[in-house]
Amino acid sequence: MLKQSLLVILIAFLVQYAFKVLLTLDVNKRVYNHRPGPCRKIDGIKNGSEDITIVHEKNLAFITSGLVFLYSEPTKTENQGEIFIYDLSQRTYKAERIPVLGLPDSEFLPHGISHWVLKDGTVRLFVVVHTKNFEHSIVILDYDEKKKQLNHVRTVRDEKFGRPNDVLASGENSFFISNDGGSCAWKIANILEIATGFHQGSLVHFDGKASKYLIQNTATNGIILSGDKKTLYVSFIYKETIGAFQWNKESQEIQKISEIDVLSACDNFHIDEEDNLWSACHPVLKEAAVHLGDHHNPALHSPTQVLRFKFSPDKKSAEIVEVFSDDGRFTSAGAVAANFDKGKQMLIGTVFRDVTHCDIDVSLDF
Repeated sequence: MLKQSLLVILIAFLVQYAFKVLLTLDVNKRVYNHRPGPCRKIDGIKNGSEDITIVHEKNLAFITSGLVFLYSEPTKTENQGEIFIYDLSQRTYKAERIPVLGLPDSEFLPHGISHWVLKDGTVRLFVVVHTKNFEHSIVILDYDEKKKQLNHVRTVRDEKFGRPNDVLASGENSFFISNDGGSCAWKIANILEIATGFHQGSLVHFDGKASKYLIQNTATNGIILSGDKKTLYVSFIYKETIGAFQWNKESQEIQKISEIDVLSACDNFHIDEEDNLWSACHPVLKEAAVHLGDHHNPALHSPTQVLRFKFSPDKKSAEIVEVFSDDGRFTSAGAVAANFDKGKQMLIGTVFRDVTHCDIDVSLDF
């Protein structure tokens, strides 16, 4: 009797696990193409555009390129880390690579990016940086507008920066980071962590001197603050949900307000001039996994979905509009969507490929 009971429990567990895996991989989901207006590619970026931060005060977009996704043998890492700048005031459709000076480390493979405008008007960038050995740091850079170059300010390393994905500036020297997992050294460990759902990721805040866990034992991805800096949005990418948290800057603590189901794996975030949340999402994770595992193969691509979230005043619900959808043949594995020009234009960055620039010729409000 005991053996039969244990067998039933085991079968139930396996069925539940199999069902959970199928849901996570988005089996039987399909993507239909549509665009909000004319879209074209930006010249100059071919090696990925994983994250974009828009500095509205300067009409500039800073774009990271050269991502290392999970651990791989250093000799097989061919990416060259770069940061590009894109002038939003002109329709040149060409991004310009900007030099990064004074780096103490020779390897610079950027991932997430954020910015803070200093009191003197200087744009300060915060960048998640990996090495070919998949070691991690947050690199702080100041942009010299006259010379069009980035100057190294500081490199921050911390034991809580387990597997950083995104970074969000919260002050001149402070920032949040999202860890999308905990395993680093072995590729199989990374895969098992994702497959089993026993995530060791976290959300961390660094106040300029010390770090503090805000969330633990979950996979966090995109992070951003609302326009008034009081609400923190967090993407739980494998759960396909977005959490809204009240942020207390003085105590450096968060309090959960809500967590909404998206049914799409949202990557990085952007807040527009009307305080709406934007994200590029991976609607079919199984195709994203195949593409990211062999991104040099031009025959492999992954769907992209751009969503805009208009949260209610109490942050407990959101009206979601699908702005852009592509099966991956035009825009593969979109990782960030950032609108500008009072909502009339949009950039879509991708994990390993180019940047899409779209006009938004349709109304997104009903």
